[in-house]
Amino acid sequence: MNLNLTKTLALPLSLDEVTPDWLSRALSDRFPGIEISSVEREGERSGTSSSAQFNLTYAQKPEGAPSSVYIKGGFDEIMRKRVWAALIQEARFYAELAPEVPVPVPAVYFAGIDEEARQGVLIMEDMRQRGIRFGHITQDVSVDTVAEIITAQARLHAHFWKDPRLEAYREWAEPARAFVRYLYREKHWDHVNQRSYASMIPHVLPDREFALAATERLWKINAQAPQTLLHGDCHVGNLYFHPDGSPGFMDWQCTFPGTPGHDHAEMINCALDTQSRRENERDLLKLYRSVLVECGVSDAPGEEEIFLSYRQNQMHLMGFSVMNPYDMQTVEVTDTAAVRALEAAIDLDMIGALGLR
Repeated sequence: MNLNLTKTLALPLSLDEVTPDWLSRALSDRFPGIEISSVEREGERSGTSSSAQFNLTYAQKPEGAPSSVYIKGGFDEIMRKRVWAALIQEARFYAELAPEVPVPVPAVYFAGIDEEARQGVLIMEDMRQRGIRFGHITQDVSVDTVAEIITAQARLHAHFWKDPRLEAYREWAEPARAFVRYLYREKHWDHVNQRSYASMIPHVLPDREFALAATERLWKINAQAPQTLLHGDCHVGNLYFHPDGSPGFMDWQCTFPGTPGHDHAEMINCALDTQSRRENERDLLKLYRSVLVECGVSDAPGEEEIFLSYRQNQMHLMGFSVMNPYDMQTVEVTDTAAVRALEAAIDLDMIGALGLR
């Protein structure tokens, strides 16, 4: 069933505003005649967005209506001001692109945006009902599982390879880029250089101005490469796993048209410890290319071109891992990702790959 993007219903700005009446109205398009009498909230989570599970009690329950839902949006005012564009983009993704994405994604019953209030809200399936396991960077991920994820990436990228429709979504890259530039502000740079991994940073990024220049160079290089639809933030924490172990992809807040190396760098780097990454990255990228070709991409880049882009796109992780604010992920998650990113940047001569050495 296609999902209609709602722009007229007032959206809650806090989880306390998710009332039975609001939920009934929000879900009425998907489930006509629905009437929810009470809700019970549990499992609240905060990060880039805020979310919680809601158990539903019905006065009138249409066939197929869920017993519980998962609601996600900008329910923290400070964070909403920071990431509101990503919230709106994710709602649009589920309404406009998700129906044809050839990889598993969560079922979404409602997607609403309010550009004036700078809010985006999703009502999603409660995936616990399907025995789903959620990924986390601190969990071990096998090379075989990463191979499955890379295979799925290839299917996604092949489906949208050089698709002319991507031009309509070009601006979706900009909110994340603006945020990266913000992360490199002087005050935050000084803060990051007091962290446990600070001694590694000068081996890759000698100063803040160099980091900004290298980031802009990466974006310029990527703009000249073949374009496709990226997940955009493809780390283990944004994946889920079915009972059979096969992966699914969630948290599409950063999706945008770009070059595949962006997704590869983040996935391989965040999923594997440094030694496993060193031993398997080449084979994983060869697998990616073979699946891309199998899916009909006749002009797929060569193996060395794919590997070069992978090396260059480690620069993306300098912003989203090394410079990641501690209020967006735990210290453990941020530090683990940052160390892996810095080690990869050194191993792969990221700076040389960008032509800056």
